[in-house]
Amino acid sequence: MRQPVTEHDLDWLQKALQAAVELELATLPPYLCGQWALKDQGSVTARLIKKITLDEMGHLGLACNLLSSTGKQPQILDGYDVIQYPGILPGGVRPRVDPDFFPTDPNFGVVLGFSNFSSFAKMCMQIEYPEDPVPRPKLLALEEETFPTIGEFYDAVLKAFQTNDGTFTYHNEKQIENISTNVFKIDVLTKATEAIGRIQKEGEGSSRFPFVDAGETRLAHFYSFGQIYFGKKYVFDKVKQTGAWTGDPVGPTTSHEVFPMTPVPLRGYGMGAPSEVADCDKSFTQMLEQLDQAWANGDPSALDDARDSMATLKLQAIDLLKKQITRPEGGIYGPQFKKTVV
Repeated sequence: MRQPVTEHDLDWLQKALQAAVELELATLPPYLCGQWALKDQGSVTARLIKKITLDEMGHLGLACNLLSSTGKQPQILDGYDVIQYPGILPGGVRPRVDPDFFPTDPNFGVVLGFSNFSSFAKMCMQIEYPEDPVPRPKLLALEEETFPTIGEFYDAVLKAFQTNDGTFTYHNEKQIENISTNVFKIDVLTKATEAIGRIQKEGEGSSRFPFVDAGETRLAHFYSFGQIYFGKKYVFDKVKQTGAWTGDPVGPTTSHEVFPMTPVPLRGYGMGAPSEVADCDKSFTQMLEQLDQAWANGDPSALDDARDSMATLKLQAIDLLKKQITRPEGGIYGPQFKKTVV
């Protein structure tokens, strides 16, 4: 991504969109760890995170369609190779947050698992930090060609689409449509703009507006994760254009509501991990392969197969967390979302 804006040609756009595929893919494992660690999968918190993960699956699909529209095949299975936990986000996204706004880690990295559920929610808030939040904190100095928010990364992608529109033919023969995740085909600039706008609004909201919709029925991901971190519903004053987590209680209040999952070490558990971990890895890898096949061939049935693999992975991961298997060095095993030979 380290090229001057004036050089954001079609090649840059395609590289940026592949990075967008990897970026959306990178958020799923940490979010799923938090969702599946909740003992009551029907709780308010579990349903809140489930909605966010479904949104992220939709964002992944839209990112794949955006890349496919430029004539380039999305690399999902191989693209996962650039993602590591703990690690940074793909695409040059380096979340920077005013520490006066909410407590943040200056050496931010995305991890699988958590020391406590509050730290999980804080990590997710930093991932989804808005480009123009409510209230607006002071801006921090940035390195050239890095992006302090996912929203600003997508601003650059949209600008590149606008700049390069007319220099390539939109391809939609291998794109996938999916009603359940609201994934649609990209065949004109207005559709690309709509897709990018949706990804931004669902993740961080509009400028100084915390909701996805004008009817104020759905909070963007950042503000939703904040409800878990602060333990209270978000209250927005539309007149004053300010807001805070000061409403009714929400989210886990005790450790008894969450299965502990010690953060996964860099490069995974290594030799000696229980078979339950390997089973999760196989289902996860199978899902990546099926997603890869879906966009390689424009095959909706492969997308259905990937959903089935995700359902299997969920059952396996929850079963693993319920068993609370102790690691040799201390801590509890959880799903590590590592590619393996299927």
